[in-house]
Amino acid sequence: MKISIRTIAAAGVLVLAAGHPASASDGKGNYIVRGIGAMQCAQYVGAIDGKDVDKVRSFLSWMDGYLTGINATQPSTYDVSPITATALMGQYVLHLCRAEPKMLFETAIGKLTVVLRPYKINQESQLVEITVGDANAAVRQATLKWVQKKLKERGLFKGEPDGLYGTSTREALTAFQKQMKIPETGVPDDRTLLLFMPEVYNVLAKAAQSAPDTGDMPQPLQNDSGH
Repeated sequence: MKISIRTIAAAGVLVLAAGHPASASDGKGNYIVRGIGAMQCAQYVGAIDGKDVDKVRSFLSWMDGYLTGINATQPSTYDVSPITATALMGQYVLHLCRAEPKMLFETAIGKLTVVLRPYKINQESQLVEITVGDANAAVRQATLKWVQKKLKERGLFKGEPDGLYGTSTREALTAFQKQMKIPETGVPDDRTLLLFMPEVYNVLAKAAQSAPDTGDMPQPLQNDSGH
């Protein structure tokens, strides 16, 4: 069974992306997981598949608070993830949970945020909302600047990376998407961003191999972390 972003969005999820609290533990790295985070992934998967809106909201409200706390306590961190689409974060966690249903919900979030950390936003960065035709995306200016840099390295972006979206960025993204044989939206949508995050892709690809119904994913690039 393939779960789309729309499926989770319809359940009314609200998620923020961030990192795992490596320092929040005793001297041996142990800590207590409270509330819904201590439940198994199978229960999250069941809530999604059963379209139990209230239960899904409870899971993701817990994740929202957990991740917000991480952002607030980690040094030099405005947001540990370039992903701003709330439904997308929930979908990625769902992939991991389908692959390991006995894993704790908190552990699944931690796995994802650890691989997202190399792409974190270090300082406050404005949200850029982009719409081209039916396609839309919302990314931080710092993330867009990083994407422009990667596009420039590929000879697709001719200007200077500035984190501003315009014709040059749209054309470069469209050319990149054409090269990668994905929908040519001209916006830095989730499928496109994933191609610039090989660590994240590899974790999700492994999950997809264990649970084929997590859906297809595009081919990754080489390591392009850091911005």
